[in-house]
Amino acid sequence: MLAETRKLEFEKILMQIRDYTITDLAKTDVLLLKPLVNQKMIKKLLEETYEAMIFIQRLNETPLTGVLNIKESLKKAEIGSILNIEEFLRIVSHQEAISRSQTYIKKIHQLDIESDALDGYYQNLISLPKLKEEIETVIDKTGKIYDNASIKLSKLRKKIKILEERIETKINSLLRQEANKLTDSLITIRNNRLVLPIKAEYKNSFKGVVHDLSSSGETVFMEPISCFVLNNELQNLLLEEKKEVDRILKELTKSVGENVLSLRSNLDILTYLDIVFAKAKHAIKFNSSKPSLTENEINLLNARHPLIPQAEVVGNNINFHDYHHIIITGPNTGGKTVTLKTLGLLSIMLQSGILIPVDEGSKTVVFSGIFADIGDEQSIEQSLSTFSSHISKITYIMKNVKSKSLVLLDEIGSGTDPKEGASLAISIINYLRKFNLYSMVTTHYPELKTYAFDLDDTINASVEFDIDTLKPTYKLKIGVPGTSNALEIAKRLGLNASVIEAAKKVSLSFDTDVSHLIKKLEKQSIELEETILKYKEEINLLKSKQEKLDKLYIEEKVRQNKLLSDLENEKRIELEKLESKAKKIINDLNELKQSATFKEHELARLKHEAKSINQIDDSYQKTVQTKISVGDKVLIIPYQRNGIVNKKLPHGKYEVLMGSLTVTLLESDLEYIDTPKKVVNPIKGTVLKTSEAKMELDLRGYRYLDAIDELDKFVDTCLINNLEFAYIIHGYGTGALKKAVDEFVKNNSQIKKMRPGGQNEGGKGVTVIYFK
Repeated sequence: MLAETRKLEFEKILMQIRDYTITDLAKTDVLLLKPLVNQKMIKKLLEETYEAMIFIQRLNETPLTGVLNIKESLKKAEIGSILNIEEFLRIVSHQEAISRSQTYIKKIHQLDIESDALDGYYQNLISLPKLKEEIETVIDKTGKIYDNASIKLSKLRKKIKILEERIETKINSLLRQEANKLTDSLITIRNNRLVLPIKAEYKNSFKGVVHDLSSSGETVFMEPISCFVLNNELQNLLLEEKKEVDRILKELTKSVGENVLSLRSNLDILTYLDIVFAKAKHAIKFNSSKPSLTENEINLLNARHPLIPQAEVVGNNINFHDYHHIIITGPNTGGKTVTLKTLGLLSIMLQSGILIPVDEGSKTVVFSGIFADIGDEQSIEQSLSTFSSHISKITYIMKNVKSKSLVLLDEIGSGTDPKEGASLAISIINYLRKFNLYSMVTTHYPELKTYAFDLDDTINASVEFDIDTLKPTYKLKIGVPGTSNALEIAKRLGLNASVIEAAKKVSLSFDTDVSHLIKKLEKQSIELEETILKYKEEINLLKSKQEKLDKLYIEEKVRQNKLLSDLENEKRIELEKLESKAKKIINDLNELKQSATFKEHELARLKHEAKSINQIDDSYQKTVQTKISVGDKVLIIPYQRNGIVNKKLPHGKYEVLMGSLTVTLLESDLEYIDTPKKVVNPIKGTVLKTSEAKMELDLRGYRYLDAIDELDKFVDTCLINNLEFAYIIHGYGTGALKKAVDEFVKNNSQIKKMRPGGQNEGGKGVTVIYFK
């Protein structure tokens, strides 16, 4: 794809993102990002970055820590070159990073955060615990090789230790005996051998081998002759130790070589994820979002230039509406070029998979190329003037544009005679209009203002200028051409009033019609903004009223619940008293049965009291349980089946879920139950008449086998009611429920086909099934 990345300063954005990367490889690779034209690929990259942004915001952490560059180590292992200890420690650190990444995605799944775009990368990470363990049993965390790394190494190190102790004993003895000949009482090492610091005048009288001299020449470092043989033996052992260590490291290198493909794949994935999460951190920093990609609609809401400090940047709504070309007119230094650069840079960022600083709800298209002629670029080498430089660039653009290109031209036709420049500008725009492309052009030529009014695919725009402060506000106004404000600015800067009045008369003779038209448009624009503001105020007022009504509803609900709760508590206390009384009656009855003086009138009294308790208990149950609420378990009296209240409807009716069916019933048809009552099963072969058969089944929260059972019942109900299709909601999660649905559908002869849910149907969290 042809894109003016350098002129639009895209490399500065990549440098910003690089600051958020962790690994050396990602810091290099992120600078290679380029805009794409494949909409499917762009959408994939944006989804990945968006998901990573959600991960960071929800977990407040990133998974990539301790990822070290092992690229060169893998190359060495591949050709059999022995790795050093530091390289093995890097590989261990790399494997630990894999484990942290796998733990991270598990947390994401546990929180039920959507992760479709990034799941595949985590699933492709290969854990190599055996290799990690093999390295860690040989090398400790400080880089020291364990004595027990091999039997031979263990024996050699024991011999070395014994020999070192013998040599040290001899040296210490000589330190005491030859103290007058020493410049210091410390044992020193030279050429890997223990030596003594002998005064220069005693070098001939001291029996030993000279290994070094001090810089002053006053000290001679000598190896005592009595230690010479022992030191030779020690050197031989140290050489054997080195050979054994090399052998061990060679074996470890071989193990690394056997896993090179997996290690390289892991490195590539972690490097890629590092870039994705760096883009996500950049998006959070700039409050960026993911616009919708459309075929022909560009509407960037509150678009901000990411290279202008956030405290200073002014957001703009860049909306092409149904137009393909926007001509921004107005004075120089008015902010026109910033608008051009904002559109161009944000488009390049988006097509490189980078979220852009715009508000939610923004829309744009994927451009086939992004061309720009921005700024005064005189070419000294080619002896080109400003005008010639612009024309050379525009010539290149005209040769390379095609359908769906974006062309940005700053101060088109400038640098030459104004009349010829304006004519040339109009001709260039007319040429671009032959292609199905988009363009944004800036100019201060008044002729282009009237030119845009006569075209269906072109619209005027301007950047607002504050006359009071003599500074641009940088606010883009679509549909209103700009004015230079030169006379007003001159007046405020103190230019002679008579000169200004004379200039106004000259100006009036040239462009009275244009000025009148512009003023009319500005007036209409102000009126439109006032109307929009009025509607916004009315909407806010309605929202406020709705909030008050919601608050009143909640307060009334709370009051009713409190009354019901108080009544329940009152009846509960009464019931507890009755239970106590009932226990006493039972005890009295038992005593009467055992008593020899049994009296009929006492038994009658107790029976009467028990009957009155039952009546009160029934009254309590009816009082407490007549209030049926959403979510209650109920007995559906006409069908003698249990159900769950799904929704309260007007006129004393309720929507009740009865298995996979939905029925509408009066409150009198329902009986509240604490636990499901035993009901009569319907006769096999009969069909329940329902007001409406549910077209969807929500399996979220079900286990695999329970989900299969519910599916079976649901499909039977759908077939009984002659439904053509239905929705199965299984969510995202771990994918187990989706797998259960897929297997069930494949093995059911009554189902014709299935497909994933569309964008407005729940996406990949829903499967739509069609019946034969």
